[in-house]
Amino acid sequence: MWSRLTRGGDGLPREKVDAVVRLIDQYLAEEAALRNLQSDKQTIHPRDLPPHKREALIREIFEILRDTKK
Repeated sequence: MWSRLTRGGDGLPREKVDAVVRLIDQYLAEEAALRNLQSDKQTIHPRDLPPHKREALIREIFEILRDTKK
């Protein structure tokens, strides 16, 4: 999976991929905590986020991808 996202000049820089993954993990961890999910079997998927959080996540991902500094 990493090789597909970061491959050669066609893919994303590794730093951007890492930043997007960290951001998604952060959103999912916050939502899991709000729902009191604590075991590995009680997981949450981005589609399970409330619509306003999902939209905010998407906006932040596009900000990371658009940022030319990284």
